[in-house]
Amino acid sequence: MKRLWLLCILMISTIWLPASAFQVDMGNLPTCYPTLLGNPGHSLSGIAWLGDTVIADPGPANVNVAPDDDGITFIGTPWTPCTRVLVEVKITAGPNYYLHQQQGDTLFLNAWKDGNQDGDFCDTLCNGTAPEWIIQDEIVVPGLWPFSFTDPGISNNGVPYPGIFRFRLTRDPVGPFGFGLYDPTACPDACPGTFAYDSLGEVEDYVWPDMQLAVNLSEFTAVPDDGAVALFWRTASETGNDHFIMERDGIEIQSIPSQGSSATGNSYRFTDNGLRNGQTYSYQLVSVDVNGIRQGLRTINATPTEASATPLEYRLQQNYPNPFNPSTQITFSLKENARVSLSVYDVLGRQVASLVDGQMIHGQHTITFDGTTLPSGLYICRLKTDSFSDEIKMLLLK
Repeated sequence: MKRLWLLCILMISTIWLPASAFQVDMGNLPTCYPTLLGNPGHSLSGIAWLGDTVIADPGPANVNVAPDDDGITFIGTPWTPCTRVLVEVKITAGPNYYLHQQQGDTLFLNAWKDGNQDGDFCDTLCNGTAPEWIIQDEIVVPGLWPFSFTDPGISNNGVPYPGIFRFRLTRDPVGPFGFGLYDPTACPDACPGTFAYDSLGEVEDYVWPDMQLAVNLSEFTAVPDDGAVALFWRTASETGNDHFIMERDGIEIQSIPSQGSSATGNSYRFTDNGLRNGQTYSYQLVSVDVNGIRQGLRTINATPTEASATPLEYRLQQNYPNPFNPSTQITFSLKENARVSLSVYDVLGRQVASLVDGQMIHGQHTITFDGTTLPSGLYICRLKTDSFSDEIKMLLLK
């Protein structure tokens, strides 16, 4: 009997229990997100949580940011909608984590972002490529975890707008609607969630100011020539943008007016002349909106080369380096002036970049392809003229 009593004391001392039924961490977003009626909620079980601290809440609240919402780092903000972005998530083990692990239990991490600011987390944006469920039932252990995803965002009349996020650490997988329940009488237009309460973990909500800006850049290409570099760029969408600035080696060299707001974007070209052949130049494209807010969009390098004799044939050379991360050089030769299409496709045949689309002079040309916003994988580069076509395979490894 004494041994049984001693065993019970030892078990109680090693399993931390909440002091009361109200020791629960709750959500902290505005009321038409699923924060009503104490959900989502996470019991303070002493197993694991997000960041360094977790505290009990007397009830759901509309605050930004709660003192214990400290587990997420947003990398490289402000973000450009529909591009690849990165967050780092810190998961901390509590005194009961190792017992949880020994019992064969796991931890699941999920996250959502309301990219179109409509009060829920159920949409898929960016032409079907960016779900608002941004981290999807990932099995994790304590430590620092990086997660990359396509940012579900939209243009917003030329002004920055906040990013609204929810992160949940749970015992079980919760699926795309596991962000919590809601009160249908208060929020009749919100999509329903399916998972309210968990016996461990934490929910962290963030309203991150000035998360998004107005220009979504889809392409930025540099074409070196004899003593010059031609720069091409295209915006996937543009709202409230006033002009662009081109910088060479950190110095502003040209202001280019915006072509105006467009849901489908605009195309631009600028040629930088009077350069030294063989010297590499770094170009940064900057957008400036109608409020004077500057946004550095992308940087690319190019090296002008002296014109050589006219090639005797069309040719597309293998890119270098290959594999590459994040950029590579693509060289091709034209035996005569021609209209050229140089595009990059993924293995499903979807075009991911248009590097050249227009008239080019005869000779050898080198194009820089930047895969910063693309996932690792195999890509196909295709060169087409009226009388020639060829393709090469390129491997992006991140």
